[in-house]
Amino acid sequence: MSDKLILHIGEKNMSSWSMRPYVALVEKEIPFEERTVLIKEDKDRARRRALSPTGKVPVLQHGDLMIPDSLAIVEYLEETFPPPKHKLLWPADTRERAHARWLAAAMHSGFAKLRESMSFNLCFLKTTPPATPDALAEAKEVLSYWESALDAKTAPGPFLFGPFGAVDAMYAPVVVRLTAFKVDPAHTPKSAAYMKSVLAQPSVKRWMDAARALPPVETY
Repeated sequence: MSDKLILHIGEKNMSSWSMRPYVALVEKEIPFEERTVLIKEDKDRARRRALSPTGKVPVLQHGDLMIPDSLAIVEYLEETFPPPKHKLLWPADTRERAHARWLAAAMHSGFAKLRESMSFNLCFLKTTPPATPDALAEAKEVLSYWESALDAKTAPGPFLFGPFGAVDAMYAPVVVRLTAFKVDPAHTPKSAAYMKSVLAQPSVKRWMDAARALPPVETY
């Protein structure tokens, strides 16, 4: 298998799912090429289906292996590029690793109202529309998950389990959403500090700087 890694992504101000493995690759310091499939120009998903049967991005290409789905990509990277050469993205402790994985899975499969009402592309508009009550309720649930993890963590560092890891990469787009839509984290003070740390993380900032440089997209 060729060592070359190619990450196929959508536009950086639209494809929040693409952000997650991108951040993971940067955190692991794995060289990769990024290729953008313009979602705005692929309404029938033909270009994306040529890459993956899911018809969605991101897709990680490693030689002749094509891996769709952000969480599957993160797991593949962790198995294929392990420590000590590459950063560990899941907590070393068994209990904390299980906690981090269910948090990531909860994001991966849930919070549909939040993702719909606080669509990632809307985060880059000068003024965001008001979020729905259902979306705000789900945002409150996310903040409570973060607060509980931050209360229980044993490793030093500002992130959910100490150092920045896979679960933080999975939630980075949510941090962007809650910040852009000005969701008040006053009742979860540790989560408020956590969000600032995520946005300041160089791997996240690298994506966000590129996203902000693109023309805003209100609908697509």
